[in-house]
Amino acid sequence: MRAARFSRTLGLCGLMLAATGLSGCVAALPLAASGMLAKRTVEDKGEAAVAVPEEVAVVMPTPNLTEKWFAAALFASDRAGTGLSVLPDPAASNDDEPVLPCHGGKPAILIDLDPGIAAFRPEAGPFVAQPGLAPALATARAAETEVLWISILGEAREAELRAVLAETGLDPAGEDTFLLIRDPAETKTQRRNAAAGEWCITAIVGDRRGDFDEFMDYLRDPDAPTPFDPLLDSGWFELPPPIRAAA
Repeated sequence: MRAARFSRTLGLCGLMLAATGLSGCVAALPLAASGMLAKRTVEDKGEAAVAVPEEVAVVMPTPNLTEKWFAAALFASDRAGTGLSVLPDPAASNDDEPVLPCHGGKPAILIDLDPGIAAFRPEAGPFVAQPGLAPALATARAAETEVLWISILGEAREAELRAVLAETGLDPAGEDTFLLIRDPAETKTQRRNAAAGEWCITAIVGDRRGDFDEFMDYLRDPDAPTPFDPLLDSGWFELPPPIRAAA
């Protein structure tokens, strides 16, 4: 199994180099900082703020985004041979594997469209994609990893979102899948879990820890250790919102 995974990794590395001209491949890159909610300002960390709707300010580092997007795509493809998702197992203890197994389904990378705690606003364009994201997704698809997009928006907004992905070059073929809310009471975590039987979600990208699972928003002490800490940067990738205003 390890040999097969190593072969897939080398293949995706070759695709990465061809798409971007990077001089080497990195299986997992440490991410420099976390997304911050509106109550934490740019001045707190001295970092660049990504352009997002007025309701929320997301503060993220900006260097080496291309490498980080490729690291997420590479991880998603490489993990496909393990039979494990990156969805947290609520019954996990410190001695257990902290994630749920996959029961069939195609490997997929899940990307959260919403900036911070606000909903993405497709009417607020024009938009551009984050640097390096489009070629990273192209290499994921070439490695037979599907791309899923999730948002708190309802299913009626799918056509608008698909137009944005076409505009930004993130889904030029219009073949990616949207996981959108089907009922006002449904959460993004519930929507994702409902889809887990159809796909094996092998990487999640979000701009805040609550994007990986809603339980992260309810920790009494956000800095307290959890059984899921090993997933950070190794299945859970904290990166800027994938789409930003063009201005």
